[in-house]
Amino acid sequence: MVLAKDQTAIVGIGWTAFTRNSQTSTTSLAGEACFKAIEDAGLLPRDIDGVMSWFHRYADGISPRELGEAMGLECPFVLNVDAGGHWMCGAVTTAASLVSAGICRNVLLYVARNSYSEGRTHRAAQSSVGAGTDQFRNPFGQHLAATTFAMPATAHMARFGTTTLDFAHLAVTQRKHASLNAKAQMRKPITIEDHQNSRWISYPYRLLDCCQQTDGAVAIVITSAERARDLPHRPVYIMAGVAGEGETANLWETNGVNIAPKLYQAAGVTPRDVSLAELYDPFTGMCMLHMEDFGLVPKGEVGAWVTSGKNGLDGETPVNTHGGLLSEAHIIALNHVVEAVQQLRPEGVIDDLCEGPHTYDRTTCRQVRNPEIALLCGESGGSGMLLRKS
Repeated sequence: MVLAKDQTAIVGIGWTAFTRNSQTSTTSLAGEACFKAIEDAGLLPRDIDGVMSWFHRYADGISPRELGEAMGLECPFVLNVDAGGHWMCGAVTTAASLVSAGICRNVLLYVARNSYSEGRTHRAAQSSVGAGTDQFRNPFGQHLAATTFAMPATAHMARFGTTTLDFAHLAVTQRKHASLNAKAQMRKPITIEDHQNSRWISYPYRLLDCCQQTDGAVAIVITSAERARDLPHRPVYIMAGVAGEGETANLWETNGVNIAPKLYQAAGVTPRDVSLAELYDPFTGMCMLHMEDFGLVPKGEVGAWVTSGKNGLDGETPVNTHGGLLSEAHIIALNHVVEAVQQLRPEGVIDDLCEGPHTYDRTTCRQVRNPEIALLCGESGGSGMLLRKS
């Protein structure tokens, strides 16, 4: 699935607090983020005629139909996809396709989770053997995402000499970004030593290589480029989106090597045109593979790239400027879309990138200098997207 260029735009964003103890229901979290996104778009609930979400069958969540009823929305179209992080950009692309095809005028896309408060109980109720492909993994100890995603990382280490010290530099940089983000779960700076001394989870990943568990919700509103011009804020255009999982010949690669060429061709740009990237980062090693496979750095060179700080706010291509799943929150990376929209909007429009005018002082401000185009991707390169400022 490839989305046509610049026909749709993101016009509203909303979020809740990101915590480990929401003390409320998933429905309430979803409703809060969605109402905020609708208000930010300058619309009313009655203007929403499509509601979408996605969450994995093992995760907590609330269906679009249930949420629509709870919010009092009278929308004829609802869609939920049983999918995980790989579908993040695919979900946005699908919502935009509904708009560009004329099926919906304004689509509300959200993710809501009580991943910490409720997720553990939910997962504990699952069979220890599992169903589907899980029956071939679980009996052999592959219960954790860290175990699954350790294999591409160790393959990359064996082939290219990448080290856990390279992982440490990525984790430290993203925590620096999160320290400038008032809504991030983890804002306390960390050092290389902190990373190297954190406990092992599943080799080669230590605790500080791993993403958060989060209670919270995020929502966005998508409409046509034409209608977006009449709304209060300058829109952020969806240049291109590509979705579809595929296999790669090498364990040290992700599906990004398959979809990235299609993505850049559809947008009419190259990786050199990307101002910033918000890449799915369940673990440090996977984020680094995404950097390579979407063309930000040549294959095999990402370790030196992150160690030299080229993924920092003033680096060659800033990556995960909010802290990412590692430090901001894990809302299946729809929070990555919110960050990209904030970075590409004019200053002062629902903007928590800086306290006051943007100074680019990296003790207070995480605004990227003169951003034009943002790259985003889903887990393992299962989907990708390019956004641009208006």
